[in-house]
Amino acid sequence: MKKSHLHFMGIGGQGISAVAQMAAIAGDTMVTGCDRQASATTRALEKAGIPVQIGHSADHLADVDMLVISPAVPALDPHNPELVAAQQRGIRIITWQEVLGELMRGKCVLSISGVHGKGTATAMLSLMLVDAGLDPMCEIGAVVPRFGANYRLGKGNYFVNEADEFNHNFWHYHPRVAVVKSIEFEHPEFFPDYEAFLAAFEHFIRGMDMQSDWPVPPTLVLNADSPGCLELHNRLNDWGGRVVFYHIESKESKQAVEQIGLQGNVDSTFTAYDVRLEGETSFRVRTALPGDFPLGEQQIHLSLPGLYNIENALAALTVAHLVGVDAHTIVRTLESFGGTRRRFEIRHQGSLLLNGQELTDLLLVDDYAHHPTAIAATLEAVRKRYPERRLIAVYQPHMYSRTKTFFEQFLHAFDEADKAIVTDIFPAREQNTGLVHTRELVEAMAQRPHFSQGRTQALYGGTLQETINLLQQKLRSGDIVVIMGAGDIYTVTEKLLQHVTLTGKETL
Repeated sequence: MKKSHLHFMGIGGQGISAVAQMAAIAGDTMVTGCDRQASATTRALEKAGIPVQIGHSADHLADVDMLVISPAVPALDPHNPELVAAQQRGIRIITWQEVLGELMRGKCVLSISGVHGKGTATAMLSLMLVDAGLDPMCEIGAVVPRFGANYRLGKGNYFVNEADEFNHNFWHYHPRVAVVKSIEFEHPEFFPDYEAFLAAFEHFIRGMDMQSDWPVPPTLVLNADSPGCLELHNRLNDWGGRVVFYHIESKESKQAVEQIGLQGNVDSTFTAYDVRLEGETSFRVRTALPGDFPLGEQQIHLSLPGLYNIENALAALTVAHLVGVDAHTIVRTLESFGGTRRRFEIRHQGSLLLNGQELTDLLLVDDYAHHPTAIAATLEAVRKRYPERRLIAVYQPHMYSRTKTFFEQFLHAFDEADKAIVTDIFPAREQNTGLVHTRELVEAMAQRPHFSQGRTQALYGGTLQETINLLQQKLRSGDIVVIMGAGDIYTVTEKLLQHVTLTGKETL
C-alpha cells in the first residue's frame, strides 16, 4: 500500500474509520474518504487531517489507487456510483478488513474471535497490554472510554484486534495467538449452515502465523465450556500449534460440560473458580501451566455483571498471561474495567420526568446483544445483580434472516424479563421480503407459559417512536430497563435521557 491513494467509502463507520486513521499514519499512504452524511466521526477524521467529502460521487475517485469499502456495501447498494465507477475503471476494490490485515504485517497479532463477547474481551486485553507498558496497536468493535475511540495507535510489537467471522473477514488476519470464545451458528444471511460456519473458524486457525520469531509460540486459546469450540479442537488434531483451554468452574458450566459427555475429558489450563454472581461479580483463578498464576488465591472483582463477563475476563487474562503481562497488572486492569460503549453500558441511574410524572431510581442500560444467547445471558446477569428490581427488556431484532433462523430461540430469550417490548426489525444490509414480522415473534412469545399467565408481558413496540411512547406508559419507579440490539435502538435511550431531571444522579 505504500505510495498509494486509498479512498474509504463510508468512512464514518466505526471499524472503517479506525483503519483509515491507522493507514494514514502507517507511512506515505494518502487517505481520503466520504460518507452519506456528516457525523461526529467524520468531523474527528477531518480534524485528524483526513479529507472527508459528504455524499457519494464518481468524482471522488480521481487519482485513487484503491477503493476501500465495508463488506455490506455491495449487498446493500450494488449500484453505488463510486462502486460502479471503480469497477468500470479497473480500480482495485478491497474491504477495510483486508487493509487491516496489511497493517498487521510485522506485528505479533493477538486476535479475539467467537460469536459472543469479542468486543469486551478485546478491550480488556488491549488495556492489559497498555497498562503493562507494551504500547500495542488495537482495533476493537466498540468504543473504549479510556481510548475515546474503538482503536489505539501504538508503536509496540503487539497488535490486538477483534476478529469477526462475517464475510470471512477474519481470514485476512494471521494472528500469533488466537482466541475462539464460542461457536454457535450465526450470520445466516452469509453462511448457508453450521458446517460452513465451523469450517470458517478452522480456516482462520490454519491461517495463523506459524513462522515468525516471537517469544510466544503459535497458540490457540479455546473456551472449554463451548461445545462448538470443542468441535473445532477435534478438527485440528493435525495442527502444529499449542492449544490452551480456559474454563469456568460453576454449576451452570459444569452442567453444560456434562450434557455433552465430556466431564473429566477436558483439561482446562486456566480455570475460574469460587464464582460469585449474586449482588457482585467475582472469581478466583488457577492454572495448570508451568509458573502458575501467582494471584490464584485473590478474589477478582468485576464491575460488569454476569457469568459471560467472567468468561470475557478469563479469555483476556489467559492471553495476557501467555505474553508475559504480570498478574498484578492483569488484576488491576480487570477490576478498573468499566466496559465499552453499548456493552452493558449504564447510561443513567436516578430520576426521569415522563408524562409530567417524576419516576425515581430508574436504571437505564444500553446493550449490543442481538443474538438470542447473548440476550438471555444479559438478562440473567441483570436478574442476579438486581434481583429486587422489575426488569423491562426492550429489543430491536437485527435483520430478517437472523430473526427467522433463530425464531424458536428468541421465544425463550426473554424469560428473565417482567416485560419484553420488541420493536420492528432493523434491516441492516437486508431488504424486507416478508420473511418474518415482529408481530409473529411477539404473538408466539405471549403464548409461552412465562408470558401467558398475566404476571409478565410480551408487547409489540412497533417503530422506535411508538416503542418510546409504549415504554413511557409502562415505566414506574425502581425499574431497570435494558435496551438491546445492534441497530439504531440506542436512540430510544437517547430520547429517554432528554427527560433526566435535576433531582436524579448525573448520566453515567
